[in-house]
Amino acid sequence: MRLIKLFLLLSLLFTACKEKTATEIRYTNLPPKPPKTEIKWLTENPVKIKTKINLSYLKGFECDSVIGIDYIGFSGEDFYFPINEKGQYISTICKKQKLNKEQISRLSSILSNKKMFENPNIVGCYEPRLGFIYFKNNEVICQTIVCIGCSKLESSAEIASLNFGFNEKARIEFKKLNSELGFSKD
Repeated sequence: MRLIKLFLLLSLLFTACKEKTATEIRYTNLPPKPPKTEIKWLTENPVKIKTKINLSYLKGFECDSVIGIDYIGFSGEDFYFPINEKGQYISTICKKQKLNKEQISRLSSILSNKKMFENPNIVGCYEPRLGFIYFKNNEVICQTIVCIGCSKLESSAEIASLNFGFNEKARIEFKKLNSELGFSKD
């Protein structure tokens, strides 16, 4: 009986190996890398940047207005805030929209709520396309950029988590805000 089982096992192994060698292996070329976005900085209408402010969404901070930005905030592996340290806007802005008080409040509650950062989505693209610029006394006091696609963000203000990745609940809220502002999808 053992001899029969051994024979069956060996014949199955031989047949399986034989089939694999007969299989044709086809190689395909990898898709080309997407074109690198050329980032330029616009020299007209620069804004003032208030530097060295330690702001925190957890403690809250006051601002006069918040502008939502629909833009391409990455080029290759580099990412960019909508306004650089010289106060110049990035050239890839598609649309700007001022947030109303209710939208500012919802945005602050997302970024200050630790539960929005528990069990974050893990995807590795980080291609920010949604930005928020906070103004006070006609100066930029904070910028926050979001990649809805991979659920990551960066901010010049302290957020509720150190890992900068948010969960599906926060992602849904960002998508809703993105849609309300009339911005392009993800």
